[in-house]
This record gives sequence, structure tokens and C-alpha cells, in this order.
Amino acid sequence: MRGREHGGETVQFALTVPLFLLVLLGIVQVGGMTLVASQLSSEVTRSCRQLDVAGLQQAADKGRFVEEEILGASTQLAAESLHVSDVRVEWRQDESGSVLGEGLSSDQSTSVARLSYALRYDVPSALDIPGLSGQSLFRHVDCTYVAGRVVEVSVEEGP
Repeated sequence: MRGREHGGETVQFALTVPLFLLVLLGIVQVGGMTLVASQLSSEVTRSCRQLDVAGLQQAADKGRFVEEEILGASTQLAAESLHVSDVRVEWRQDESGSVLGEGLSSDQSTSVARLSYALRYDVPSALDIPGLSGQSLFRHVDCTYVAGRVVEVSVEEGP
């Protein structure tokens, strides 16, 4: 009877190790996705603060300009995974000082720019795990610039 049970531990090992590795790699993948989501928001905020507003006004392809500015300010994002769309820029001269609140006299004129765009970042995956690989992060970004300097950045999760 004892001679027939020799392979039992090997079969159990062969069945449990792949499941254990799948769970372990799934945890690593979710951790990596969380890290990428944090880095994406940080890099987008930094790129808004460093954006060349004068260059944006002169750019023919504003979407490509914004994408290049994000990648130029980023140290962590992969260029082939970043996609910018729905770029909207609104320029106006504010002569009342209402954007800046108190502190501007009525004879001062200030240029105000509002930039908004949608961002999709395809998360790189280490393994092709169903439900975890091929994911994308979506962000909607709104930036307000007064006299060429950023005064407000809003980064929200998209659909």
C-alpha cells in the first residue's frame, strides 16, 4: 500500500505551485498598476507646471505639443503608451483682475489661458494575466495659467 502513494506529494506540488505563482504575479501586477497611476498623476501635474504657454499658443498641433510637453517633463512615462486627445485651449485678456482676486488695479491687463485635455496611458504589464493586462488609465486634466504661470491644476480620473 505504501509503494502506491509515492507520487502524491509531487502531484500536489505540481498543482499548487502554478496557482501560487499566478496569485503572486497578480499581486505584483496590481502593485505596478497602482504605482503607475500615482506616477501618471504626478508627471501630469509637473508637466502642467512646466508647460511653455507661449509655445502652446503658437503650436499648430496642440495635442501633439501637449503630449511632447508631458513626455519632456516626465522621467517615468513611456512615449508609446501615452495618448493625448480632446485638447481645448481658451485664451483671454482679463482687464478686471477678477481671476487673481484682490491686488490688481483696474488698469492692469492680464492674459489668462485655460487648457484642458483627455489623457490615456496604457499600463505596461509583465505577464498576460486575464483582467490585469492590457489596462489603460484615463485622466482629465484642467490647467489655468495667468500671465504664463500656472495657478491651478486639476487631474481627475476619467471613464
